[in-house]
Amino acid sequence: MRGVASKVFLAASALMLSEGGFAAADDAGLYAKPVDPNSSFVRIVDPQATSVVIAGLSLNDLDQGLSPYVIVKPGEIEMSVGLEKATLKTEPGKYYTYARTADGRQKFYVDAVKDDPSKAQVYLYNLSDLHMADLFVPAAKTIALKDVAAGEAGVVLLRAPLALSFAIQSDGKTVLETATVDLKRRSGFSIVLTGTSGNYHVVAVENHLHQ
Repeated sequence: MRGVASKVFLAASALMLSEGGFAAADDAGLYAKPVDPNSSFVRIVDPQATSVVIAGLSLNDLDQGLSPYVIVKPGEIEMSVGLEKATLKTEPGKYYTYARTADGRQKFYVDAVKDDPSKAQVYLYNLSDLHMADLFVPAAKTIALKDVAAGEAGVVLLRAPLALSFAIQSDGKTVLETATVDLKRRSGFSIVLTGTSGNYHVVAVENHLHQ
């Protein structure tokens, strides 16, 4: 099982923007909520799915193909999307994302989590066939995440609260742009890129725990 690419850095231009009068989002916090540190957290990403099952729990409230993280006991768990099933061995205190890449491979990501009281975490999952994808911040004219390979993921810490849109770039050219994302302190947001052969789709969704 391969983890999220360790491309964690602070975008200096975004730090400047945080003090420049852009619309501020309310503070919140997926990672600030008290949870059992001995639990594991598992979710499924599938833009085509309307419902999934994680450790016996049926979820029908997917947000643009992303389920909330489900709190599970560490160990081996089963999950399913339609007729497709998968098994994952989890460890205490870790966050996991299950997805399928553009070439049909099942992939488990270990989502790097850093609880910073002044920042939000933004994840980019490149589930498309783009060889490399960059996460660009148009307002700051800077690349927040660079060279996220097909089938891989990256995460960046950005100052919050802050409202930003993002662009997916490849070879310096913009492929798609997201809607405005209201970044909140101690929260996580997932940007998921899917598609093949020039037909691409991107969603930006706030991460949540199933309650």
